[in-house]
Amino acid sequence: MGEITRKHIPMFRYSLFLLAGICIARYIDIPVWIVCLIGAISLSYLIFRFFKTTAQYQIHLLISISMVMICLGMLRMQLWQQHETGRMKQLRISSFPQKQSFQTQFEATVINSSSFEFFDTETFLVICKDTHVVLNYGDVFSTAKPASEIDAPAFPFEFDYKTYLFSNGITHKLELCSITKDTVHGLTHAFYQWIQASRVQFKKSTAQIFTTPESKGLAESLLLGYREELDRETKDSFLKSGVSHLLAVSGMHTALIYEMLFLIFLPFGSSQKHRFVFLATALFVLTYFTLLSGCSTSVLRASIMCSMFAVAYAFRKRGSGLNTLGTSILIILWFSPYQLWNLGFQLSVLAVIGILTLHQFISRQFDFKNRVSKYFFEGLSITVCAQLTTLPVVLYHFQSFPLYFIPANMVLIPISTIGLFASMISIFFVGLGIHFTWLFNCTQWIIELFANTATYFASLPNSSIQPIAFSAVEAILVAAILCTYIQFPFILKKKTLIAGILICISWTAFRIYNEYVSEHKTDRLFISHGKKSAILSINGLDATMYSQVPVKPFDKLKIKAFYNLRELNEYPTNSSYSGLAAEIPAHNLIWITRKNCTNVPLAIEHTFSYKEQDSMVYSAKKFHSLKVKSIVSLK
Repeated sequence: MGEITRKHIPMFRYSLFLLAGICIARYIDIPVWIVCLIGAISLSYLIFRFFKTTAQYQIHLLISISMVMICLGMLRMQLWQQHETGRMKQLRISSFPQKQSFQTQFEATVINSSSFEFFDTETFLVICKDTHVVLNYGDVFSTAKPASEIDAPAFPFEFDYKTYLFSNGITHKLELCSITKDTVHGLTHAFYQWIQASRVQFKKSTAQIFTTPESKGLAESLLLGYREELDRETKDSFLKSGVSHLLAVSGMHTALIYEMLFLIFLPFGSSQKHRFVFLATALFVLTYFTLLSGCSTSVLRASIMCSMFAVAYAFRKRGSGLNTLGTSILIILWFSPYQLWNLGFQLSVLAVIGILTLHQFISRQFDFKNRVSKYFFEGLSITVCAQLTTLPVVLYHFQSFPLYFIPANMVLIPISTIGLFASMISIFFVGLGIHFTWLFNCTQWIIELFANTATYFASLPNSSIQPIAFSAVEAILVAAILCTYIQFPFILKKKTLIAGILICISWTAFRIYNEYVSEHKTDRLFISHGKKSAILSINGLDATMYSQVPVKPFDKLKIKAFYNLRELNEYPTNSSYSGLAAEIPAHNLIWITRKNCTNVPLAIEHTFSYKEQDSMVYSAKKFHSLKVKSIVSLK
């Protein structure tokens, strides 16, 4: 395998330069005129050097093209960030509304903006407190209420909801008491109604096939990525098993649909007319599937790649995998530059890169004559290569590494594929009004086997290493090493080996030093979060948490990863007092969330309350307000 910078795959190289420009514009504020000036100079030099060649003109062309693409990426990101929405906004619901206990939440996109801002129209997170109003995908409503900016996380270990929404192109939210839908007509509204009707019909079909809520929720997640009815235990099981990607509609689902269409059209011949009919059918099915699944980034990327392969097949051309991937990255980032921070986009692109580079190299080193052996080797190689290239992102976001991801993927991927096709066939018969009880029972048995197998792998001893404190600097360093490998694959020279050994030794020494510091640290921290406050008593790698209400398992995992803890034990506070107290040597404290609290017969050091007068009642030395979200060290 040669370098990926060969002439037949330039689009992947251009997409990396565009990606770099978008990233620079996000974190560095550079005036637009400077970016335009650099881009114009680079473009002028590119044209000049193209006609006036020299001995090293190819290097000059590469540098000029890279500068032009970086400037284009910076301009595109700056253009997207300049949102100007009027006070009166007419919005269309662009996601399937999710009903919670006291509110309905969805995304809505402005539709009364300028036609020049078609791809840059602002999208809001809308929170409606009226749960009785019936809202559907594609409904239109108007509001003049000003939007508020999404709040950043108060604590470093909290889920960064602001960055998550930014990766979907959302920077502001609208909190509405009620919504009055506008009366609209036309082809656009009919199209959205068709998608909504398809979703409703899909859920009705799954309700007829599956008799238990668990199997129904898992099948809907497997088929179209609908996770509303998927319980938390199932999600945790798939995460610990290292197969959580099977619950998300990804490139695998899109590729299976494309391959199924190709096999259906194969008996009709390969004439030019049949090729164009296949192209039109493939484009329609891929577009419909992408819209029905919610336009997730991984599905969008896979649909673009499959569409390009369909176009190449129709015109009797042979495409390159990396070139097609680069084109899909260019298209996605040009229309939606914020997708660079989308977790699905990152995992999808990195996994495909690993399959197209490392897996292709490994598969060429072995020649299996036995088809069964070749199948298992190919599956093992794809799993390991995709896991290696996505490792930095997985460690940074999830702080865990599944140990049994290889056998879990080898076992669960075939089961999921069979379950996927069985569910699709069952839904097809339901649509025809044919009720095959034996087929539906077999489909449910396969889906339940799928869930039970994932639960088995998750329940094995040491199924995952967690938490892993993986910083952004370490993630960037590992990603840089992977990028170097992608640019210059398998260069095993003396200097390369020495550099790799020095990096590993330095990183190991740094990690050992951090572990030594962690084992000898002691601290007392009060996490002030209003009525969900807690105190954290750290002693080396172990800690005790005194909380008012039980901490969620996911939040506990994030706290362990952030403070690099091995064990975190949670204890409820003394419930005999109206106020809540934690009895810690030399650091007794109480936090007040009720009126007329009884006196606590303890020597109070710290008082946490909404009123400073409570500090005098308990004769506390220090007062801390609960109104401010913060972490207070009691050292």
